[in-house]
Amino acid sequence: MARSVRLVHRTARFRAHRASVEKVRALGIGILTDSEATGLYGAARLEEVEIRHRVTTDVHRLPAQTVVAALGFLADLGPLREWGLTLRARRIAVDTRMATNLPRVLAAGDTTDYPGKVRLISVGFGEAATAVNNAATVIDPEAALHSTGLMYSLRPPS
Repeated sequence: MARSVRLVHRTARFRAHRASVEKVRALGIGILTDSEATGLYGAARLEEVEIRHRVTTDVHRLPAQTVVAALGFLADLGPLREWGLTLRARRIAVDTRMATNLPRVLAAGDTTDYPGKVRLISVGFGEAATAVNNAATVIDPEAALHSTGLMYSLRPPS
């Protein structure tokens, strides 16, 4: 439990689910947008956090006892950009099998893009399983796709 909480967000726009942002606002948490933590200060323990506004460049310090860093990232495809993959906005275009435009190259996770893509960790795990299953059939065409689904019969066995 905290006496007070401040959320420092690098941009004015949130990419989180709207309901999550609304819950944070409803809690009365102080939100500083277009800002970033640029320094941590204290002797034996944390005492202050320096905050810089990215637009005005104003800098001020806030009292603090704890910092929880939830850092996002920008995907950097690095040398993959040289492979000839079809890219959409710095992401690898894939189909429902997680296959790219290159034969025998599959991809999964936040660096992929397809219509309706939802960028959640759980989706990435599912995409990885899909890619692995489809890679198995590329490597061995006799391999069957694996499923955790159960088949039910409406009639009892005879």
